[in-house]
Amino acid sequence: MAGTWRATGVQLLDLPGTYSLIARSPDEQVVVDTIAGAPGTLTDPFRGGGIDLVLVILDATSVERSLYLLAQVAETGRPVAVVITMADVAAANGNPVDAGALEHVLGVPVMAMDARKNRNIEEFTQMVRHALRTRPRVKGLRPRPSAPGYSEIAAAAAMAQEASAKTQDGMGAPGTNCEDERDLLAQTTICACGRAETEQPPAIDSTQVAHQNAAEMHAAAEDADAHGAIHLFAWVDQVLAGAGAERAALEKPSYSDKVDRILLNPLLGLPVFFAIMWVLFQLAGSWVSPIQDFFEHLFSGTDKGDVSLANALIWILGKIGLGDTWFQQFLVGGLATGLGVVASFVPLMCAIFLAISILEDSGYMARAAFLGDRLMRKIGLDGRVVLPLIMGFGCNLPSLAACRTLPSARQRLVTTLIIPYTSCAARLTVYLMLAKIFFPHYTGTVLWAMYMTSIIMVVLGAWVLKRFVTKDETAAPLMLVLPTYQMPRVVVSVKNMAMRTWAFVKGAGKIIVTMTVVVWLMSAIPLQGAHHFADADMPMEDTLYGATAMALEPAFKPAGFGDWHLTGALMTGFVAKETLVSSIVVSYNLDASAAGDAEDKGNNLGQLPKLMHESLGKSAGVGHEALAALAFMVFVLTYTPCLATVAEQARQIGRKTTTVAVLAQLAIAWILAVAVFQVGALFT
Repeated sequence: MAGTWRATGVQLLDLPGTYSLIARSPDEQVVVDTIAGAPGTLTDPFRGGGIDLVLVILDATSVERSLYLLAQVAETGRPVAVVITMADVAAANGNPVDAGALEHVLGVPVMAMDARKNRNIEEFTQMVRHALRTRPRVKGLRPRPSAPGYSEIAAAAAMAQEASAKTQDGMGAPGTNCEDERDLLAQTTICACGRAETEQPPAIDSTQVAHQNAAEMHAAAEDADAHGAIHLFAWVDQVLAGAGAERAALEKPSYSDKVDRILLNPLLGLPVFFAIMWVLFQLAGSWVSPIQDFFEHLFSGTDKGDVSLANALIWILGKIGLGDTWFQQFLVGGLATGLGVVASFVPLMCAIFLAISILEDSGYMARAAFLGDRLMRKIGLDGRVVLPLIMGFGCNLPSLAACRTLPSARQRLVTTLIIPYTSCAARLTVYLMLAKIFFPHYTGTVLWAMYMTSIIMVVLGAWVLKRFVTKDETAAPLMLVLPTYQMPRVVVSVKNMAMRTWAFVKGAGKIIVTMTVVVWLMSAIPLQGAHHFADADMPMEDTLYGATAMALEPAFKPAGFGDWHLTGALMTGFVAKETLVSSIVVSYNLDASAAGDAEDKGNNLGQLPKLMHESLGKSAGVGHEALAALAFMVFVLTYTPCLATVAEQARQIGRKTTTVAVLAQLAIAWILAVAVFQVGALFT
């Protein structure tokens, strides 16, 4: 993440969290490459990038590990400043950290800061400003060319700064007059080349190189790395001794240890975990639904008495003489409806993002990953994907949003691709309606079968992708540092929620509104009959929408539901799965009450069961109507998710990858639907 820090006017790069610069995952490699200024990164000096300061966050509850990371950063040659977090927790555990003593030993600015309460912000800003001027380097460690993240330019600047300090004989702060690293580019490149030439061995003929013992070279490299690690561990011990921060043995378990005896217990931990997941599931699938309806009606409600954007537009257009025109239908049925769809997702995203932020901030997220790791590793993932997958059964959209918390890029990719196979609550209305019509005595069994199919698709999808994407990601068990339990920060959580929700509105909202308008245009353009554009009395089969749906009939004949009423519903279902039921009802020219009853899972469906039996009887053959309905449900389960989900996928994994995924989902859904119908027809 990159942004401008207004207080200082500098660009700030927030790198992925890491415990070491020895990269063992793609995200950790991003940290190493960025610090090194590798080609193609934002800090590539040959593209105008650079690093003026590395701010290292030191966890007071785990000083040794944090100091080792600090030592690795120091060996890259970069200037450093240190911020201590969790100091209050460390003090409560009997291991206080003295920031002043550490600053004296390290020789770089060090301050303790409670970011949770936004204290000492001005002091922190002043420290960073001072560090940007002085470019402080850690005492006792010099740039090491073989160190991960090493930068020749930064190392040359450090050497020049050291030489300048010796020349000045202590007058002034070292590095005060040091130029910006990017201005030193040509100079340091020359210095680096000269140093490299003196350190290189004599030139060796290629035939001699071919005869070198590769095993000996590898062993020498490992010896060098081991020697470097030993040196850093010795340095950490010296720093701790110099700062008086030797670790005291705890005589009694901490508060977090006591809580973990319950939450990580093999017998008690899983029930608590599933209880929390149930709350998130209900949050995404049921509890926020009334608020979603309110927000949607705030934009698209047209009932008499509704206070909405749509009714406001109708009133304004009526006043200026444009009422009951195609322009009114466009604004109300197209634009306002699209805005209503986007608005309906806002409270859902806010609720889910707030819940995720609370779980992260409290420290439970790492425990959830630990509990689910053993199961997830069997399909090539780790425990951190459990939360997004379970949330997908409530709604795919917040489930995808939760993927952004996964540290591994490849696991994010796999999880993003398989989440659409989790059967969201919007699909449930389709299952219920069709099950009541075609399987009235086995409704519960059909619903159970659909959700079991969903789980099987998720497992199979991850298992297949494991062979291509995550094949080397599960060689070792998941290693996590379990953070101390803390009270979630309300202000920070709310800000985080607002930022993430606004990002969704800006990114996915544009696509949703555009596609909603496109669908409206298709239903407004007449292709047959004596109708005019946006004729309110025009049957759906006479529109471009109906013609397109009819053109798709042959493609779905092998699946048994090659009928335009259903193929047209699949088109609108691409925009939003919750529109599938109403689209089927409207396509039969039934009134709005029938659509509302079907969507509300009522039993009084009027003429709809008879009409659907007739339609599927024509497309699938008499006696195979129920089988065709089952194939249709399988297609709804496995085909492209709603447009909001696709838009979020594109935002996370890119448009090209999302396009390939959408096409693959359509192909898989068609194959499965055809298989269900054709194989089933052999036994019925």
